[in-house]
Amino acid sequence: MTVPAGGQLSSDAVALPVRALEQLTVTLYFRGRTGPATFHNFADTLTYRASGDQLRDAAGEAFAGPPSLSWYYLAGVDVKPVKSPGRGRDAVVAFGDSLTDGVGSTFGADRRYPDALADRLVADGRTRPVLNLGIGGNKVLNDSPCFGESALSRFRRDVLGRPDVGTVIVLQGTNDIVLPDNPQDRCTSPSPFVTSAEIVAGHQQLIREAHARGVKVIGATLPPYQGYAYWTERGDRVRNEVNQWIRTSGAYDGVVDFDRAVADPEHPERIGAEYVSTDLIHMKDAGYKAMADAVDLNSL
Repeated sequence: MTVPAGGQLSSDAVALPVRALEQLTVTLYFRGRTGPATFHNFADTLTYRASGDQLRDAAGEAFAGPPSLSWYYLAGVDVKPVKSPGRGRDAVVAFGDSLTDGVGSTFGADRRYPDALADRLVADGRTRPVLNLGIGGNKVLNDSPCFGESALSRFRRDVLGRPDVGTVIVLQGTNDIVLPDNPQDRCTSPSPFVTSAEIVAGHQQLIREAHARGVKVIGATLPPYQGYAYWTERGDRVRNEVNQWIRTSGAYDGVVDFDRAVADPEHPERIGAEYVSTDLIHMKDAGYKAMADAVDLNSL
């Protein structure tokens, strides 16, 4: 079977019992050279490679080569509950950029904010699938050759194209604000300066599309980033205007205030020292946990 360029296929179902929060390893085998591979850049987990057909190497002894920091080809794993196969649309999608992707968290430890949110749901007896659809560098309004299609371009496919999605948390807009102040290269371009009204219009389109499919949408405020190498007063003004709209417009079905959850109480334009990673824009583990703790489970 050949997968067309830009296409997706689902494999045959496998009878493999799994528990909530259990880690899975997926091994892929290719009989010949594939050429350029689709991949998830900031995987925060390692991929190992080996020569030949190693599908039955359960111990992983053949995978001794240097690891990659990205995931390749595999878009996700669908799990069908046995006890309630008709459970329906109960998946929670975390849709966003590197703050959803988990940049800055402990590598290989599954401590991104969607992981911590899944932990909370399980601990509360509300086990639901939590899907991390964050892409580092992703923007609301513009595509990028390195950071993927814009939120407006990929929302229908990545989120609404799934039959199991009931709720989506939207954390998008930081890169639209920040990247124009970064040195421009092939990854950040095109990245024009944008207004809060333009970002809000993008959010409104996502909300309309989600509601048209009967999906609940939670709006997440954008965390602060003063101290980051490319912070500007202009950018922070746009961020605050977007956050004010998210909090007060009533356009979203609910709001999770990540901004206030991680801000330094004495300097709210910065992330608190106990939460922020070394680059002063991403979180460390405690910051991502604080974000997950800010989510009202009853709103999902």
